[in-house]
Amino acid sequence: MKIKTENYVCSICGKRNVKLWRPYMDTTPLICAECAEKRQTPYEYEETIWQKEDNGWYTGKFTGKKLPLPKWEVDEKGKVPSYQGPGPDGEPRSMTDQLIVDLSDVSTSYTSGSTSMVPACPDEDGEFWGYTSVPEENCKWWEELPTR
Repeated sequence: MKIKTENYVCSICGKRNVKLWRPYMDTTPLICAECAEKRQTPYEYEETIWQKEDNGWYTGKFTGKKLPLPKWEVDEKGKVPSYQGPGPDGEPRSMTDQLIVDLSDVSTSYTSGSTSMVPACPDEDGEFWGYTSVPEENCKWWEELPTR
């Protein structure tokens, strides 16, 4: 299967041949990692106090205090730290390929300041697969693109 990429271009800066993201429930605008990083939505997480149990597992208790997440940078795999805050070791609890960005300066459709973006994986017609429906070969194609 040939993936159609002629329109696979960042809607903001015009960059091609890099990983792009699209709004979760839409196909445009497409956005590259650098443009997403500039537009990331400030996000807060609930502070957690972690306690190691006898079995080696950790349990967490929320303190009720909201803390700002540090600014993220998209890694070479197209992932950023999850929006849950740090785990017991101070590192992100997990990584995610979903970016939360503010598109209000580039789109009249997305003015909330908080748009969830998912990997834009095109098909043979130049349309995009649903986030949970992307065939393995299309996922691999996206993963192999450079992030920058």
